Amino acid sequence: IDQTNIIYQPAGGNTYELIGSKQVSIVGREEKRACTLLTGISAGGDLLPFHVVYDGKTKRSLPSSKAPSYNEALGMNFQFVWSNTDTYWSTFETMCTY
Repeated sequence: IDQTNIIYQPAGGNTYELIGSKQVSIVGREEKRACTLLTGISAGGDLLPFHVVYDGKTKRSLPSSKAPSYNEALGMNFQFVWSNTDTYWSTFETMCTY
């Protein structure tokens, strides 16, 4: 099993402002919308379905069933779970459901 952080919209590191400006604002720099993706391979060499962990404590934390390609993802056995915490990090409990 391996896991990685997926950031929905990374903040850019470049800014544009007039030369000599006293303050340069950066939009979205503190925005941290993300999820954790777990993937694995069985002992038999089969690719296991993706397991996506979202922050939150209820089903409302998960993607809407009306989201584009939601049913396609379910058809490929994607697993959408909430972390039951305030972060999107996988926990021992979420990994045990994988």
